[in-house]
Amino acid sequence: MKINSKFDVPFCFYYTGLVKASNLEGIHERYMGTLSIMNEKGCSLAEAMRIFDVARNTLRDFIGICELKIVDSSKYERVVQSVKEATGKASVKVIESYCREALGEYRAQTNRLKSEKKLLPFYPKDGFYIRK
Repeated sequence: MKINSKFDVPFCFYYTGLVKASNLEGIHERYMGTLSIMNEKGCSLAEAMRIFDVARNTLRDFIGICELKIVDSSKYERVVQSVKEATGKASVKVIESYCREALGEYRAQTNRLKSEKKLLPFYPKDGFYIRK
């Protein structure tokens, strides 16, 4: 696998493109790249974000989209599709709010996956799961 020498991570994990509702892959690649670095190097979240060169806010702002896809990918697909159908041209922010709401029923599972290092260790407050 080819390595990006600037960050010492595989090229497939380095995404710099603009994130749009029509293509959410950039969000998932940033999340999974950071998680991969954390697990492979055994470092903290802050260090993994520094190595991957991704801002904490970038990950935090789209955490619902990423976690729902990991926890229940079929529900994630249904949520994204229904938001796009209901709103026409959905924004990433709207998709994120619906994904957060859907994640509410998976709180115990997400906490378990975080302790198993299968999700990033972001621990949101209860208001996180309420669509705004």
